[in-house]
Amino acid sequence: MFGRTERYTIYDQGDMRRVVDWLLSDADRGQIQRELQDRGQPASAEVLAEISRAKNLLLTPESYERSAAAHPAAPLIAAVWGESEAELQRSNAMDFDDLLAFAVRLLAEHPHRLTWLRQRWCWILVDEYQDTSHAQATLVDPLAGPDGNLCVVGDDDQLIHGWRHADPRHILGFAERHPRRAKIVLGRNFRSRAEILEAAVRCVHHNDDRAPKALIAMRGTGGQVRVIGLGDEYQEAHWVAGQIADALAAGSPPAEILALARTGYATDPLQHALAHHGIPHRVLGSLGLYERTEVRDALAYLTLLQNPHDAQALRRAIGSPRRGIGTVTVTRVITWARDRQGGDLIAAAVHAGELERVPSEAARQRLVEFGVGLSHMRSELEAGRSLGHVVIAKVTLPGGLVRHYEHVRDHSPNHDRRADAERVLEDLRSLCRAAQSYADQHEDATLTGFLDHAAGLHAQEVDAASDHRITVSTIHRAKGAEAQ
Repeated sequence: MFGRTERYTIYDQGDMRRVVDWLLSDADRGQIQRELQDRGQPASAEVLAEISRAKNLLLTPESYERSAAAHPAAPLIAAVWGESEAELQRSNAMDFDDLLAFAVRLLAEHPHRLTWLRQRWCWILVDEYQDTSHAQATLVDPLAGPDGNLCVVGDDDQLIHGWRHADPRHILGFAERHPRRAKIVLGRNFRSRAEILEAAVRCVHHNDDRAPKALIAMRGTGGQVRVIGLGDEYQEAHWVAGQIADALAAGSPPAEILALARTGYATDPLQHALAHHGIPHRVLGSLGLYERTEVRDALAYLTLLQNPHDAQALRRAIGSPRRGIGTVTVTRVITWARDRQGGDLIAAAVHAGELERVPSEAARQRLVEFGVGLSHMRSELEAGRSLGHVVIAKVTLPGGLVRHYEHVRDHSPNHDRRADAERVLEDLRSLCRAAQSYADQHEDATLTGFLDHAAGLHAQEVDAASDHRITVSTIHRAKGAEAQ
């Protein structure tokens, strides 16, 4: 459906940035190159952010370009968007914004599926409704149906996900879309003292577009709000670390201490200050296993097994480790696969010896070796070998990541490179253990399910209750249960 099969890949922001960078630099993209000449070269991050915003508004490249509120470089962005959509379709892939936009299209274009979903879920509860984007709100309303079997919970004063296209108009205008609604104001605050609640209210009461509400601090008075002026972020960090050290010395449990920052980069000085004071801490949002570069390189191999049409997975896998196969050669392999091999990139690599435009015999041989290794793994996967076996076979593939980093660890004259290689090897061992653990926990474990897990579609909350460290977090991550 929508030009994809059930084995589609989900592209994250990094994958999409590589697609956009490639499109902006590809001399064969005539319309994009003409727009670049007329409008200059924007940052790929800016282009991606604008495409994401437009997708969440449920626009198309054509309607976006005609939009009155479009970006000044709208023709260029629309051209990149259109080309990226074609590339994702050829790669049997979608990004996270597509999952929402296509879900809305699915319900609108296939009413029998909407009817089936309404029968399956008779009642719908949406939490943090103030942080919904247009696409999310549009998805909820048809699912709820004309009977209005919908309950939303939210507070327009607590909207903090504007950078994810959250729009307060959805909660403020809820009554217009659902005139039969009943409204219940939960004005009793059981968390904060009166002084803290009053300070919070004063920060937002001047906003014109908000629903007025009377809040009552059930814990009464006794809170304290202090504003401290310090010279720079490093002085601030050491002051905060000192306050935390005093609280710990006074007997406060580490799990009860949470240090908040507005953005992720602002936590760096605090982490250094905490380390200087010898205070154990965890950082919500620091790189997890599946976010580390080399692990994502390994996942690219697995993604190619699951979806052999994924051009970005091929580009990443074939370059990790480097095999002396340049980007031009990889692009030729992709084009040849789509013209001659039905888009199957593994089969194209296996038959790379037939590809005349590969510049050297050595490059053709490495392509064939790469393809044969993946083809063998694909055969084992189709024969029913376990997920754990397939992942281990992948990381130990001849010419692959483990062999490369073992060589660096054992032969590099540079101590730091040897130590880093050992760290990568431990990450790859952790990936194998994670795959085996996933298979043990899921009776019907599949490679597709494991890759969904690795992409964060089924992320688990962090249990801080038994942790003996304080927690450092950004404000938006601390809203969820993971910081409680």
